[in-house]
Amino acid sequence: MKNIESKKLVFIALAILAVCAIIVVAYFAPMQKNKYVHIVSEVGISQGAVENNTKIETIMVHGTFWNDGTLIAKNLVVAIIFEDTAIGKVVRKNIPIGGDLPPYTGSIMSFDSEYTREKTMQERM
Repeated sequence: MKNIESKKLVFIALAILAVCAIIVVAYFAPMQKNKYVHIVSEVGISQGAVENNTKIETIMVHGTFWNDGTLIAKNLVVAIIFEDTAIGKVVRKNIPIGGDLPPYTGSIMSFDSEYTREKTMQERM
């Protein structure tokens, strides 16, 4: 009988130790942060005819991005790819940003790019 009670006592002690170990791991796990770069972006695109009313239109891309990570983002380059399906042409433009983007500082970097092509949509009269 004493043997059964001692086994129950050992089992209860092991269960309490396991619960304590889980609590300790859950407490210290969020404190171990990984170091990473996390670029967040916002991009806007506009398309329209050039003001002189020719048969040329311009597609403009403007964007901003920032770093939500814990490391500095270095040597940033934005690649804009214009796909002109009307003539089967793909144009890739690399835009060097020129600088490092520090983490969590509220620093925002911007970029602009444009592609000029013949108008593909007919206006209604």
